[in-house]
This record gives sequence, C-alpha cells and structure tokens, in this order.
Amino acid sequence: MATSALFLALAAGVYPLGLAIVLRYLGEPPSIRHAFAYLAGTASITLGAGVAILVTLRGSGLTERSRPTPSGGIEVFLGVALLYVAFRLNRGPRSATRDGPGRPDESVRPHEPERTDDIGHPDGPEHPDEPRKVPEGIRHSTRRVFLLGLITYLPSLLYVSAIKNIADAHMGNATSALLLVLCAVLVLQMVEIPIILRLVAPRRTGAILTSYNSWMHRHGRSIVIILAVAGGIYLLLTGVMTLLD
Repeated sequence: MATSALFLALAAGVYPLGLAIVLRYLGEPPSIRHAFAYLAGTASITLGAGVAILVTLRGSGLTERSRPTPSGGIEVFLGVALLYVAFRLNRGPRSATRDGPGRPDESVRPHEPERTDDIGHPDGPEHPDEPRKVPEGIRHSTRRVFLLGLITYLPSLLYVSAIKNIADAHMGNATSALLLVLCAVLVLQMVEIPIILRLVAPRRTGAILTSYNSWMHRHGRSIVIILAVAGGIYLLLTGVMTLLD
C-alpha cells in the first residue's frame, strides 16, 4: 500500500501547468518571493486537503480492512474516472493539464528584456546603490500568487487515490503522517525542483528549465494520459479484486 501510494503521488506530480507557472515567477523580479508564495499556496492546499481526505476516509470506515465492499467501490469509481479523464484528454485540445480538461499554458519567458521609461532609461533608481522601490501592486501581489497556488493545485484523482492507499494500510498516526508528507512532496515536484535549482545554480537554471518546460509543453499531455490510463487500470483491477474477495 505504501509503495503504491508513493507511485500514485509521483504520477500526480506530473503537472506541466504548475511547472510553467513557477518558471514564470522565477523569470521575473522579484522572482524568488513570488515563487515561494506560489509554493506556499500549493503546499497548503496539498497538505490540508490530504489530511482532510485521510481523516474522512478513516472516520467513515471506508477502508479495505473494515469495509472491503465500500473500499473496493471507491477504487472502481476512481479507476473509471481516471480512464474517462484520459479519454477526454486524448480527444481535447492540446494544452497543459492536471488529471482533467486543461487550461492553456502561457509561454514562459525567464529572461525578459529590461523595461524602460519614455526616455529610454531603465525602470528603477538612477543610481544602482539606491534601494529599488517596490510598486504597491507588486508588494501585495504575493497574496494573489498564494491564492493561485491554492486554485491550481486542488487535489487530483491520482492524489486522492494515493491518500486512500494510505488509509487502507491502517498504519500508525506517525507513519501515516510521514507518508502523507512524502506524497505531498512528490505531488509538488514540479514546483519544488525549479526553486531548488534556482537557489543552487542560479546562472544555469534559466536555460535548463526553459528547455525542460518546452519539452513538457510538447509531451506533457501524452505523459498525463499515459499515467491516467495506468493509474485507472491499476485502481480498477484492485477495486474489482477487493469486491470479489
């Protein structure tokens, strides 16, 4: 159960839209602040929803050991839903997706040209030693970035399936909490990795992540479809086996 939960969480972390958004913020000043605000929003909704789903599943008794039939029914439902999502994605327009109909992916420009004023001078203080003033709109935009993280990282079917496997394992509270945190880390991989690379190797990160984002923009939809089909078949088979047992 623990291994399958981690695998499903890893699959749920393949999210081209999340990668495109964090690269957008990493490529604009004040980059790292907006990137961390987005990460905070994604982490809050991922962990918060994970805890709520886990507590609900355990409290309702819809787990494999206590009530095999409802548990198997949930797995069958999630499996069919994932297969339906894969079918819709295969027929829908090409765009970055998250286990469902996708939203158009914005082009990411990590290195935008420096803005100038009407007389051709760069925006900001005339002397480099003077502190740069942050506009009022940008100063409070981190709240909007945080809310964007909450909205774009609502729990996917694969993540819900991973949490259900944790609930079915009937482990202790400490072990379940640790496994839930690990699943959340895997789900947020496309937000965490760019930020870590930016902090470790800021000069090379832009080119590497831009090329990776271009590759994901071209092939991310196919990857999501493959993972949705694989996860749907796995959940459908385990659900049917649970119902038969």
